[in-house]
Amino acid sequence: MKKHVNYWIVLLLLLTFSVSKAQENYQPGYAILNDGTRVSGSILIYDDAPWFNQRFIFLKDSVAIIGNPDVKPKKYKVDDMKFYQAGSRAFEKIHFVDAENLQLKSLGSNDHMMERLSAGRINSYRFYSYPEEVEVYMMTTPADIAEKRRLKTNELIRGFKILAIKDNTGKPKNAFDADLQKYFEDTPEVLQKYKNGTYGNEPIVVKKGLAARMVAMAMKTAFKPKEAEAIIVAFNDYNEKNISKK
Repeated sequence: MKKHVNYWIVLLLLLTFSVSKAQENYQPGYAILNDGTRVSGSILIYDDAPWFNQRFIFLKDSVAIIGNPDVKPKKYKVDDMKFYQAGSRAFEKIHFVDAENLQLKSLGSNDHMMERLSAGRINSYRFYSYPEEVEVYMMTTPADIAEKRRLKTNELIRGFKILAIKDNTGKPKNAFDADLQKYFEDTPEVLQKYKNGTYGNEPIVVKKGLAARMVAMAMKTAFKPKEAEAIIVAFNDYNEKNISKK
């Protein structure tokens, strides 16, 4: 084989649940197991690979930490628990089939520990799709592979969904695609503020033409984090005004 080559074939088969390079961040918190048992301690949160938080946690028991600060954490999978809180963030088990990203894991459990964003008559959660279970790269270099994986990771992080359920009825719906005016129609004050863009969302314009609708969709995509924040503010405002109706 020549010393200098422009390319070589690399077949890379990776299980994407390898967490060796994910950034670790322990937060004080607790988990509620399926049988109702509460386990308190420090919970590992993955900031740069948030889909891991949906599948499992590593928890250092608070009692064990007293005797040994370097105690080995215990792994709890989504099938073991129904809720956990890490710092100020709450995660709840939600059943959801990601039809846009079906993988082999979809044939098994479609339960995910999703971060809760609003609670009340409208419950909402942040959901991240998962990386491909098997990645195959051909005719490329290790540097190219690293760059492609970086781009895919960033795409998954930016592509999160906000799943909303009103009055615990029906399946979770992606708030970015849903007609949220129907969610707010029984609370005129919130509905009007949402239509006007008071929450920071893209204002609703009646009878938009095709060009205007395309521009509005492009704006939502370009400013997705801002739109997401506005939607959550609207949900929380709605819930506060409907506390007695929950």
